[in-house]
Amino acid sequence: MRVTGIVAEYNPLHNGHIYHLEEAKRVTEADFCIIAMSGNFVQRGEPACADKFTRADWTLRAGADMIVEIPQCLAVASAERYAEGAVKLLAATGVVTDLAFGVETDDVDALYRVADILYREPPAFRTNLAYHLKQGKSYPRAQFDALCDLDIPRGDVAVLTQPNNVLAVEYLKALRRFAPHIRAVPIRRQGSGYNDTELSGALSSATAIRQALRDGNDAVLNSLPLFVSGAMRFDEQFPVTLEQFGPLILYRLRAMSLEELAALPDVSEGFEQVIARAVRTAPDITTFLESIKSKRYTMARCKRIAVSALLHIPGGLSDELLGDPKNLYLRVLGFLTASRGLLAAMASVGSAPVILRNSDLSACTDTARDSMAIDAFATDLFGYVLGREVHRDAMSALKL
Repeated sequence: MRVTGIVAEYNPLHNGHIYHLEEAKRVTEADFCIIAMSGNFVQRGEPACADKFTRADWTLRAGADMIVEIPQCLAVASAERYAEGAVKLLAATGVVTDLAFGVETDDVDALYRVADILYREPPAFRTNLAYHLKQGKSYPRAQFDALCDLDIPRGDVAVLTQPNNVLAVEYLKALRRFAPHIRAVPIRRQGSGYNDTELSGALSSATAIRQALRDGNDAVLNSLPLFVSGAMRFDEQFPVTLEQFGPLILYRLRAMSLEELAALPDVSEGFEQVIARAVRTAPDITTFLESIKSKRYTMARCKRIAVSALLHIPGGLSDELLGDPKNLYLRVLGFLTASRGLLAAMASVGSAPVILRNSDLSACTDTARDSMAIDAFATDLFGYVLGREVHRDAMSALKL
């Protein structure tokens, strides 16, 4: 049995995602496809445009067989931690044979060469990285510059200027380190670039699509499947935005002590002092984030810190989850009734408990339950902002 895994946010699911999903299944000749999907808050440090259950339903309609949730503390982590968590989750199913991911380069070998250097971390690279970090650069920038200092082809390093390639390299690293039995399947991205801000027809970027949805631009409908476009464009509760959570985030940050701020994920080097000063005078979340971002602390990192504060994510939780395989769990957000056999296979050969109902929590460690409590809290907050309950038992599978 071939089972293809895909790591995704589907924020929102668009035509390019469907192309990738279909191409992944075709190339791998998959019998089933499992998606490891971020929950209600995504890696850029923002709420997803729609709640995780709505996006899981879209994903099943698009052709996936099952969706498992990436724990919230990993979903709002750095690219390296996000990729490691997703790969370990898919490996823990015991059934995934391939990992398909999007790339923006035709030179796939360059991705492997860069991943090999970052995996091995030769002494020259570590020295260069430490030097650039001391210059006050963000970690991604310091890593890029450290690679540029090595005697390797410039074209290899250049692949890291594209966001999908950055994640691809992290997936390759994680597969080599934690799941060498899973085959990597890079798939060339189609359509506009990841960060393009203008719509470009049927295959527009998620960035452009989100902006068009916020602007009420009906042209965005051409970039979305019908089962997504109706909800995204005409349901007033969508898209969900960071601004809707702004007052909650600012309240939470103002209520925290310096010690609590310092304990947040991604906070170091006295950055808690910067947060504490800025939050006292910021009238809104946008002003606050703009006032604390810097060369070292990118906007995405600042957003992740803010969301971590909102969700009460402690600094060491992701380390605990990833440090011991016993702490992993497979929270199923949805599956097709025709794919029930996957659940039986995962229960038989997987290394992590499959969570379908609250009663399944008894099989989990205390760390896993702490993580799931944060996942549940994120769902409760989404429901509060949307003005409705956001909940579904995964056993209410989609019958397609």
